[in-house]
Amino acid sequence: MSNEQMIDIKGPLIGEIEVPGDKSMTHRAIMLASLATGQSTIYKPLLGEDCLRTIEIFKLLGVNIELAEEKIIVDSPGYNKFKTPHQTLYTGNSGTTTRLLAGLLSGLNLNCVLSGDASIGKRPMDRVMKPLRLMGANITGIDDNFTPLIIKPASINGITYKMEVASAQVKSALLFASLFSNDSSKITELDVSRNHTETMFEQFNIPISISGKEITTQPNAIEHIKAKDFYVPGDISSAAFFIVAALITPGSDITIHNVGINPTRSGIIDIVKQMEGNIECLNIIDTSEPTASIRVKYTPNLKPVLIEGDIVPKAIDELPIIALLCTQASGTSIIKDAEELKVKETNRIDTTADMLGLLGFELQPTDDGLIIHPSEFKKSATVDSLTDHRIGMMLAIASLLSDKPLNIRQFDAVNVSFPGFLPKLMLLENEG
Repeated sequence: MSNEQMIDIKGPLIGEIEVPGDKSMTHRAIMLASLATGQSTIYKPLLGEDCLRTIEIFKLLGVNIELAEEKIIVDSPGYNKFKTPHQTLYTGNSGTTTRLLAGLLSGLNLNCVLSGDASIGKRPMDRVMKPLRLMGANITGIDDNFTPLIIKPASINGITYKMEVASAQVKSALLFASLFSNDSSKITELDVSRNHTETMFEQFNIPISISGKEITTQPNAIEHIKAKDFYVPGDISSAAFFIVAALITPGSDITIHNVGINPTRSGIIDIVKQMEGNIECLNIIDTSEPTASIRVKYTPNLKPVLIEGDIVPKAIDELPIIALLCTQASGTSIIKDAEELKVKETNRIDTTADMLGLLGFELQPTDDGLIIHPSEFKKSATVDSLTDHRIGMMLAIASLLSDKPLNIRQFDAVNVSFPGFLPKLMLLENEG
């Protein structure tokens, strides 16, 4: 990722768009469809780099997967006919693939090696490995914390476990491992994190019960799995960039259709409402994975906001772009309880503050978040995504606050979650 991209887009942004399918759900749909025997079709998936890594891994395990126009067709022999891969299972830059598969592969009775790129090699895996070992998994890594992960056949047992971090990836790794256990497991969350694994287990006929922050699995749950078709909603994390773009660009009025508004993920909508931003959800379709059209208009007098506690896991991926939004508020905003940002593709606390700081915005990093002062795009500088897709897109949106073009290094990182991001942004400009 060495390319540079000059961004030169002027507002207002006007029009209607759809964003790509939800990344979290696409990963899980590929995994569950692959475990089930028979054919499943995944409609409107995200075909970004991360999800393609997950597809390639299941192909190596013996699953037939075809990509067609806006769909993935999975034809699987079933989990009990997977074959041992005689090469490393490469996860690229995908933390979701790495951590969820650490759990799933632990119960599959196969010898596997999971490894990713240099960025993945720096991300902590002990948060997944420790509880998996308590379940009987035979999993080791470099310094007991980093990829490559070596996974050997093991008998998975039930677990009663209180989570130490609010992480959907850790929770999901344990839930995937629990599929292969003869016992039930009880997992208690620290804070409610995105619940796509739970809703999608039910979609694929896997029994699971949820009460508040407590999740209980059933013994031998994998035996219940059935091939199912799945429709992936648009990714609210991708929609977030357009939500903020419209709020901060004078004269803007955009509608984003078919966006997933699962209440464990929709923190950005709640935060924008707290800031008195002009946002409304229309055409709500209320299912286990609800969707809506989101209409957003330019809002000149945004209120400052304190972001802390329960709302943080519901907006964790969106916090860099929310930080940019907060620079346009009428007073100082604070983000707290967001330590998790330090172990994403980059340390997103420091990267957000550093990159926006180069442009004249005033953000102070703290141990668990950011203090964000009202500030402007004051100076031109070359900025860098540091191979983090969400930082790349956030910087592109920041450029809307300047009259001058902005040069972003390693911009192709955006392809991880949003191939075609820039053309879609330009489409709104053209329509305006």
